[in-house]
Amino acid sequence: MICVCSADIDECKVMGNLCKNGQCLNTLGSFSCICKPGYTTDLSSTQCVDVDECVQAPKPCNFICKNTEGGYLCSCPRGYVLQDDAKSCRDLDECSTKQHNCQFLCVNTIGGFTCKCPPGFTQHHTACIDNNECNTEPGLCGPNGVCQNSPGSFNCECQRGFSLDPNGQHCEDMDECVGNHRCQHGCQNLVGGYRCSCPQGYLQHYQWNQCVDENECQNSQICGGASCHNTLGSFRCQCPTGFSFEQLTGGCQDVNECSSSQNPCSFGCSNTDGGYLCGCPPGYLRAGQGHCLSGAGLSAGGSPLSPAADGDENALSPEACYECKINGYPKKGRKRRNANGTEDLQNDLDWVSLASVDVDHTLQLRLNISTLKSKDHIIDFLPALSTLANHVRYTIDYGNDDGLFRMNQKDGVSYLHISKKKALQPGTYYLQIHSVPLTGSREPTGEPDSDYLSGQLGDALHMSVQIVLH
Repeated sequence: MICVCSADIDECKVMGNLCKNGQCLNTLGSFSCICKPGYTTDLSSTQCVDVDECVQAPKPCNFICKNTEGGYLCSCPRGYVLQDDAKSCRDLDECSTKQHNCQFLCVNTIGGFTCKCPPGFTQHHTACIDNNECNTEPGLCGPNGVCQNSPGSFNCECQRGFSLDPNGQHCEDMDECVGNHRCQHGCQNLVGGYRCSCPQGYLQHYQWNQCVDENECQNSQICGGASCHNTLGSFRCQCPTGFSFEQLTGGCQDVNECSSSQNPCSFGCSNTDGGYLCGCPPGYLRAGQGHCLSGAGLSAGGSPLSPAADGDENALSPEACYECKINGYPKKGRKRRNANGTEDLQNDLDWVSLASVDVDHTLQLRLNISTLKSKDHIIDFLPALSTLANHVRYTIDYGNDDGLFRMNQKDGVSYLHISKKKALQPGTYYLQIHSVPLTGSREPTGEPDSDYLSGQLGDALHMSVQIVLH
């Protein structure tokens, strides 16, 4: 039997699950599937199956393609990002987007990045390790500096007197003399410091930068035989009185006071080692240094008046002229010498006496009371030193409580005489007589006038006198 089919069957309605991921389209006696994009029909054309675009040519993605149900996804490798077309890739700047783990510096590269360290550090993966330059280079700051490590660098700390060079990596000597060195007499730069120059007579202090006085006297030979006296910035060679220091010989030489322009003696002068002796006019005896004695009492023969047996003074002739002073005593009856040191032919030679009386012992005088007159000079006192002429007073200290004796002065000569003859009785009288320098025309004060009296004043006369009246 033959069956004739007269009506078409709509498979899209009759059969379920046709054309999944697509649209079923009925046809006469059949049907067809219209698939969605990313799908295609299978061999039976009754189903829509996924299309693997990643295997197609050309590939839809420039780098990485991943098939998906009904489509695909493009992706990029690490270090890249997908562009707006969703297919191509461009480099990812990890440094600007802070997508890096660098400790210090990030440097972008194509498809990635690298980490870098600043100077003074060593790269270790993404970390930077500080370089300790002080350990790796022991002499980095030089012998006059101390190296102090710091992160990525180092510092040189210089010792006193040194400063960093322009590069800041080496300690070099600092010239303090260029700046405010506070030296008054010049500055001398030294390695690591400076020294103030000192004027002559001063030395640099061994510890402090200042000038101190130099004690030249520590050199035992600097004054030779003279004594050395240190002064501020200098020294002075001192000799005993009567001696002067001779620079050439380096010793003390006797000063000939008698040959100086200021002859110290009024009548005659004899130079001695370290001093001088003043002589006395004829008829006078030396009493100590600077005084002469004479008078009726001394010529009466009451006691021996010859010079002492011992002593350097008497080594000289008692009657001689030693550096006699020209025209030293213009008195009536005495001859003058001319400027050449010789006498006029018609004059006789004036001799000056150096004979002396011992003033350390009591001077004993024996006088006849019956023949003694008030105006008689028992003892004459005459200063032998030029500085004492008319500027000395001879006084009775004690032993004259009854006022029986008196000191008077006339024509520069002081003399002892009696003042109350009627009250005198035979017996022994003890007097103490001494000399006092006067102060010019003023009243005597007992103190020498240093402005008026210059030179040696000699020794003040102190003598004891025993007067025996019989």
